[in-house]
Amino acid sequence: MLTKVVIAGRPNVGKSTLFNRLIGRKKAIIHETPGTTRDRNDYEVSWKDKKFIVTDTAGWSKDVFVFSVDMSRQLDIAIEQSDIVLFVVDGKMGIHPADLQIAQQIRLSKKKTILVVNKIDTQAEEIKGYEFYELGFDDIVFVSANHGRSIHDLLDKIWDNIKYDRRTKKTQELLKIILVGKPNVGKSSFINSVTKEKRSIVHDIPGTTRDSLTAHICVNNKEYIIIDTAGLHRGSKTKDDMEYLSTLSTNYAIEDADVAVLVADASQGIGETEVKIARLLMEKNKPVIVAVNKWDLIEEKEEAAKYFEEELRERIKFMSWADIIFISAKTGQRLERIFQEAEIVFKQYTKQLTQEELNEVVRDALARKPYTSKGKTLKLKEYSQVAVKPPVFIFSVNDMDLVHFSYERFLENCLRDKFGFRGTPIVLKFRKYYRKKVEQ
Repeated sequence: MLTKVVIAGRPNVGKSTLFNRLIGRKKAIIHETPGTTRDRNDYEVSWKDKKFIVTDTAGWSKDVFVFSVDMSRQLDIAIEQSDIVLFVVDGKMGIHPADLQIAQQIRLSKKKTILVVNKIDTQAEEIKGYEFYELGFDDIVFVSANHGRSIHDLLDKIWDNIKYDRRTKKTQELLKIILVGKPNVGKSSFINSVTKEKRSIVHDIPGTTRDSLTAHICVNNKEYIIIDTAGLHRGSKTKDDMEYLSTLSTNYAIEDADVAVLVADASQGIGETEVKIARLLMEKNKPVIVAVNKWDLIEEKEEAAKYFEEELRERIKFMSWADIIFISAKTGQRLERIFQEAEIVFKQYTKQLTQEELNEVVRDALARKPYTSKGKTLKLKEYSQVAVKPPVFIFSVNDMDLVHFSYERFLENCLRDKFGFRGTPIVLKFRKYYRKKVEQ
């Protein structure tokens, strides 16, 4: 197992900025509102010859608001499950009463702790940070997460506290599965159910999950990375900057994922928002599984399943290749099947046909249905598969004017009939064929 490093501290000291620095990308939402990060967020980091998991957490706060108890509980759980704690404080503000309380709580855990004095932009400002030695931690690093100052020094300290494990070099890339859907369809409940813990804060206020949350989980002795996203709202305009940031984070997370699970609410059906999300996934060429959640609440399930199937195929015709799985995040019904299906779908997403296999399909397609228009016949002169993730095919034709969308769809159906490509988009591209000149 990889070493787990948790980032802890009160709100607004720069924990999410530090998290983004350590993982080398803008993943966590950064905002001046305390409590922006409400859930734990895991990410795998590689430094020199060692790997570790870094976890961003919600900040501790004594303010009376609906999530304060949940956020404190999240931090307690994260520290308990960690090997190293990065205790982040604000170097410009100095010691805050909450810092003393958090320091006491971390000391009780007896976990290896590195005190990270943040917002120290220059070496001269390090003098301000000396007062933090009063917190009782020997390992201190003065950094500026915003400017990247001394981040390598911090990574070196983490590296020094990780036992070298040869097995980490052989670690395979884990399948990344992203949950997408409008607010309150049960994405966070899904994560809590498969992780067997209250990892994500669940509340009936739409938009509770502001950031995309990443978790490492194990299902049937196999590890996965599962990403919960902030809910996408209907309409093109965002109500405020926080919602806008959430949407950006969701879109970025989709880019990073291997398989997308479009979560719909069984009691609401397939609506405008689901269609919008499906189009977004198509634009990003992602393989998709449709998960209809809250199935435990539906009566006469056989009729309802038939209705959902018909509604999906009608409203999302462009994604007819996606499978539907009826689940209940609350009871755990069929959740394991999502991961089984994700394995199958990813193999289809990365499938590479041989030229002989492609030749067979094209020859059969041309024999079954040659395309003729205005006395001219479409000829596929050259063709090959040029990419995976998704599978991309290029066809060189005699006349581009003869390339009709109906024939493109026919060729796609021929490929799917022969080779499946279950759950994944496939891309067909056409170009004018030019005879290569033979050199004398």
